[in-house]
Amino acid sequence: MISGLYTAASGLIAQTQQQDVISNNLANVNTNGYKKDTALYVPFPTVFLNRINDDRTPVPGGMADMMTPIGSMGRGVELRADGVRPQITEEGSYIQTDNKLDLAIKGNAMFMVMTANGVRYTRDGNFSLDSDGRIVTQSGAPLLGQAGEIIITGDDVHIDEGGRVFSGGHEIDTLRLAVFDRDSDLRKEGDNLFYKLDGVPLDEDDYVDTVQVKQGYLESSNVNVVREMVDMITAYRAYEAAQKAVQSQDQTLDKSVNDVGRISI
Repeated sequence: MISGLYTAASGLIAQTQQQDVISNNLANVNTNGYKKDTALYVPFPTVFLNRINDDRTPVPGGMADMMTPIGSMGRGVELRADGVRPQITEEGSYIQTDNKLDLAIKGNAMFMVMTANGVRYTRDGNFSLDSDGRIVTQSGAPLLGQAGEIIITGDDVHIDEGGRVFSGGHEIDTLRLAVFDRDSDLRKEGDNLFYKLDGVPLDEDDYVDTVQVKQGYLESSNVNVVREMVDMITAYRAYEAAQKAVQSQDQTLDKSVNDVGRISI
């Protein structure tokens, strides 16, 4: 009976975590380039059960303990070690803004920016110019080109589909983009930035044929509100079921402690 309480409680914890992930996704539905999170769970190790009070069973050549197996019992679920994973390969929709410093990427790539913690990756192309003429994110991280930070010296800026940056009619640099895939170990850091889990930079490839840079566009989040609401209702119903299991186990324990074995005088 006690094991049943722990199993049901693990379900309560799992569904609470799921609700937190869904709530965060819904809160960022209007965040540029946001990638929805998915919580990943694994079962606790299965316990194999035997009838421990069986008599010793004779076998040829002597006696041996041959307890009869009666099956296995699960002990609920837990959040995986890598926990919450962003859905980095699902693109959002593209919104035209006509702002020359708004950029979007069509394909599996990310902008590379320099932060105090090193190179980071982002799909948020809502850039601006700082006082030094550098193209920076909304948090002030400089956008990186092949030659380093991109500094605009002219009155105009144009970025073509291949990522080449032009200012004042002259090519000044090419955007440094990182190509990623479903197996890339990226984690969120905050400020809509990603970092590589093992610290090794993502492979930079010849992305010209597979990736396009769209100037004057922003990528919206890839959160599907309807799907998230359905998942939230499902998680809530699962939480209710686990809660009723805890209540049922508690009532059984109450009977065992207070009624079973009571001596009537």
